[in-house]
Amino acid sequence: MSEAIYRSASRLAAAIRAGETTAADALEGCIDRIERLDGAFNAVCVRMFDEARGAARAADAARARGERLGPLHGVPVTVKEAYDVAGTATTWGLVERRDHVAVADSEVVRRLRAAGAVILGKTNVPPNVMDWQSDNPLYGRTCNPWDVARTPGGSSGGSAVALAAGYAFLEAGSDIGGSLRNPAHFCGVCAHKPSFGVVPDSGHRIGDPEEAIDLLVCGPMARHVEDLELGMEVMAGPEPRDAPAWRLELPPARRRRLADLRIAVVAEEPVCRVGQAVKDAVERVAAACENAGARVDRAATLPFDSRSAHRTFIRLLRGAGAAALSDEQLAIETGLAASAGDDPSGYRGLVARAFVQSHRDWLRADAERLTIRRAWSSFFQAYDVLLCPVAPTPAWPHDPRDRYDRIIDVDGVGIGYFDQLLWSGVPIMSYLPSTAIPAGLSPQGLPVGVQVVADYLEDRTALAAARMIEAEIGGFVPPPSCVG
Repeated sequence: MSEAIYRSASRLAAAIRAGETTAADALEGCIDRIERLDGAFNAVCVRMFDEARGAARAADAARARGERLGPLHGVPVTVKEAYDVAGTATTWGLVERRDHVAVADSEVVRRLRAAGAVILGKTNVPPNVMDWQSDNPLYGRTCNPWDVARTPGGSSGGSAVALAAGYAFLEAGSDIGGSLRNPAHFCGVCAHKPSFGVVPDSGHRIGDPEEAIDLLVCGPMARHVEDLELGMEVMAGPEPRDAPAWRLELPPARRRRLADLRIAVVAEEPVCRVGQAVKDAVERVAAACENAGARVDRAATLPFDSRSAHRTFIRLLRGAGAAALSDEQLAIETGLAASAGDDPSGYRGLVARAFVQSHRDWLRADAERLTIRRAWSSFFQAYDVLLCPVAPTPAWPHDPRDRYDRIIDVDGVGIGYFDQLLWSGVPIMSYLPSTAIPAGLSPQGLPVGVQVVADYLEDRTALAAARMIEAEIGGFVPPPSCVG
């Protein structure tokens, strides 16, 4: 059963098309695992089993009639709770939204259904989908299947657990500060953060379902890179309002062989101390690529000052979220900004000033981003991809304190909770694609991931490099608690 439940979505779809298994059997295997295992993990917060069973029966009947089948025909998938799915609540983990029932599918959900996927449920998130823990007052806490005392990450934490535990074969997540890549790293699965604007995000937000949000991207999560590629083929494309006028045609991958790749390696930056387990994982991947013939540059550096860029990212990130603040929250941030002054060392003051910044100040930050994007363009003339950490440590224990009071233990040294935004922000701020893949286990037996970053709109280069690396080092390994 474990071997079948952990196969790739691509292979399951092929088996359903060939009549080697049925959509109904695949779905029941997933439902069985949710019912047996999810009491401990709490990943699937909205269960749509009756609807999914009807969709699976319809999928099998369509195959029997010889109809043309989509690339995900009959494949069970889950989606992050933040996506609108018609007839289900979209709460973002907020009590005040508990009765907000979606009247239509988000565009990503619509595309998954059109490709033949069977949606069996929605997965848990932190409040307002803004944390690296997935715990909220509506649905409770999601736990890491490698160690239930630890966080699965966030904000797509339930998504990563659903994949690691064998509940689904593909997942739709989202990312504005590491929310695809962080939980993939913590749970030992794969995720792809697309170039900004490549995957539609309508139906994934509070407020107007078509209102664009700077930095935010939607993207696939899976256990295997080939499924990320399949997920991108299904999800990517223009928003419906833009479809009459343009189409998406991503360039092909730069390289077809690992031996031909030019890889820059950056394992640590002064903004964020990185633990030895993560640095060892980056080195394992770098060494495997080098042994396969790739050109690996361990002396590479980011093409900008990371401290300045990190502050610019915070200004853009919090600026993007400012419109969602209530009047009460805005008043609090205004007071904090005034009391914090212009202290460059205080993170909380930086956040408050970013929330209440003038439009002129935001334009200055946007101009700084443009300078950084130009620097990346030059960087990727010399290299095909950047190999770097996803986060400074493996999954850490649940921490109920306020986010601004949390400290991350990095090999005995405490760092600020939000320092880890550096590794999220490196690709996010500049709209770059990034693929996170598992790269082995820490000495404590916890998953450690790395991310492969490529130039803007070169998603296929990031994905192809990640797939080749996966083949060289080995990929997904099920958590011991989920085997059987």
